[in-house]
Order: sequence, then C-alpha cells, then structure tokens
Amino acid sequence: MPAPIDLVLSRLDGVKATGRGKWMARTPTRADRTPSLSIRELDDGRVLLKDFGGDDTADVLAAIGLTFADLYPDSNRRPARRGPNGTAVEVERRIVAFGMSLLAQGMQLPPSDLERLEVARRRLAQLGGRA
Repeated sequence: MPAPIDLVLSRLDGVKATGRGKWMARTPTRADRTPSLSIRELDDGRVLLKDFGGDDTADVLAAIGLTFADLYPDSNRRPARRGPNGTAVEVERRIVAFGMSLLAQGMQLPPSDLERLEVARRRLAQLGGRA
C-alpha cells in the first residue's frame, strides 16, 4: 500500500515542492488560480492538509476520494479507495455546472479556471458521469 503522502500527492493537481516534506497544490474543491492547498508530511508519516482558501479539509479529502484515515500510516488500516466517492463526484459536477453557466452568460474565465473546468469534465467522463 502506498505511503499516505504518495496517495495524497498522486490525486492532486499542480503539486509543487516547497521544502523538505512540504508541498503546495491546487485545491480540488474549487478552481484555484494559484495553489492554496498546503501539504506537509510529518516525521512519523502523517500528512497534514491546510487550504488557505478556507475550504474544509473533509471536503478537500472527499474531492480526491480519501478520508482522514488515509492521512495516517497504519499497517492495519483498510486499503485506500481507488476512486472518488459520491461527494467527490458531486463537487466535480458543481464545478462543471457553475463553469458552464458562467460561460453561457458570456463571461470570460481566466485560463486557470478554464483548466480546472476541463479537469472536472475529464474526471466525470472517466467515472461515467455526465460532463
């Protein structure tokens, strides 16, 4: 089973190392213009997440198909889920619906928002959802 940090980082977009055991990434619960999700691996293997945009950690985890238990190294824990749960699908659907609504109103979205909209559409297509 992958280490918690590998599990988390593999499911995020725009990950950049900022130091030893520290990263920043785009928050998966919204169209981040710049990375605002801080990820830190502690010496004991635990992973800490902090979204400086204010999104709840539980929502961030749900959007990438994980739970708080997945942030802790423990050989007795259950295997991590392989795909996003229903909440994550709903987050992606909301992103697509909101983005498409703005585009239909003639609004110009910044490239980072268009990129996040496309990520959400791809994720829904992979899950067999409608995008």
